[in-house]
Parts: sequence; C-alpha cells; structure tokens
Amino acid sequence: MTRVERSPAAYEDVKLILDLALKKPGLRYECQTHGSAINFKQRCNKYRNLLREMAQEQVLNVPGYRAEVEYDRIIIRQFNDEDEPDRKGRTLVFDAREPLGKIIDPETGETIDPFNTLVEQPNLKGEIE
Repeated sequence: MTRVERSPAAYEDVKLILDLALKKPGLRYECQTHGSAINFKQRCNKYRNLLREMAQEQVLNVPGYRAEVEYDRIIIRQFNDEDEPDRKGRTLVFDAREPLGKIIDPETGETIDPFNTLVEQPNLKGEIE
C-alpha cells in the first residue's frame, strides 16, 4: 500500500518542475522509463490536489467559492521517443491552458503575451510596485 504524502515539502522536486512549466509552456521532462514518467505525472497531480485542499480550507465559509491553485492551468501530456502522444512514453510535456484568441491592449492596440506580461500590483500601502 502506498502512502499519500500530506506535506507540500514532500513534493519539492515536483514544485521545481511545475514552477518552470508556468514560466516556460512546452517544457519537456524526460524520465528514464515510462513507469517513472507515470509516477512523476501522478505526483504532480497529487501535489496539485494537496495544494487545492489546503487552499479550500481557507475559503470554507465563502459560499460558492472553489479554491484554485496556480498550477491548475498546466496540462501534462506524455510522449514516446518518436514524439508521439503515448501513455507509455517516458517524456512529459507541460503546457499551459492559453486563451484561444489574441489579447489586445486597449490603450496601445498591441497584442499582449499573457505569459510575459507583468501585472502591476499595489502593495499594502496602496502604491504600485
């Protein structure tokens, strides 16, 4: 019987890859065997579920609100050595869900790249950083 890890610290290797995947959609992770690729993919999903459960505890009393984590937009696909989709492949590709259309800045008319755009956030004093 396998033990389910209940601490995010047990998934530091997974966090490293998922953080990179957020910054670099299309990231490839090559495993030694298809079994280790399946195991890593399962660990990624367990980590996301654990984080979501932890986030849900913070919003239990907010009606209609479902917790989300930043990794929810990542899609993990498995490929074989011929670069074909294959559940027995040993390469994992991490893609991000992307908008289907172009995002256009209303002020400049330029296309916005959602992965390379910094959103200015106010700090606790209300100042833009």
